[in-house]
Amino acid sequence: MSITVEGTLNIKRIKGANGPFCVGDLLTDIGEFRVKDPILDQFEEGSYAGRYIIQRIFPWSYASNGRLVLEIRARLVDLHVDSGTERSLPEAPIEPDPADEVSAHTGDPGVGHRELEASNAPAIERGQGDGAPPASPTTGPDESPDLALFGDELHTLVAARQPVRLDPTLDDRRRFRAQRNRLKAGLQYGFVPEEQVWYPEESDRYQAYLAAKAGSS
Repeated sequence: MSITVEGTLNIKRIKGANGPFCVGDLLTDIGEFRVKDPILDQFEEGSYAGRYIIQRIFPWSYASNGRLVLEIRARLVDLHVDSGTERSLPEAPIEPDPADEVSAHTGDPGVGHRELEASNAPAIERGQGDGAPPASPTTGPDESPDLALFGDELHTLVAARQPVRLDPTLDDRRRFRAQRNRLKAGLQYGFVPEEQVWYPEESDRYQAYLAAKAGSS
């Protein structure tokens, strides 16, 4: 079961060995949770208010600079941003890249990492770069790099300069980041967080988003 909560997600962008990645602190009425889901890698650093659908709440620990760090994480099914403010957040302590955690912790999370179903949380509404470049899929002799990176469906949209929604459930988090980087830096797409959609920078929708953001600042 999943639960839906209202809150604010403070997203911090961190430079790692695999390139930049994002982590978040979700502030809600039922508690504060650490979020490290792939979907965050699309967002700019800042604070985002909205509704967050939590699938699981579970403890996690890791070693950093000779100390043991304990945190309560929330895994999101989806999120619906009502408003966001891009801003610099205080520097975060050095922490492992979540993409490396996926490789290091497979199968049963084990003692200290046992996941708790979100249905055990208080009853509320229920509902539904920088650094080394990430590895890219190999290409065949007649296949373009973009086709190998995005796949047939997304590549068709990108080639036609249509809006694109990336799939954060990809097994390869580095590939997801490579798609983000290609859209942002190589193909001149811009991300609209309220829709979680990438638009060509020249499109009317993205220009309207930029104008609204400038007007609210």
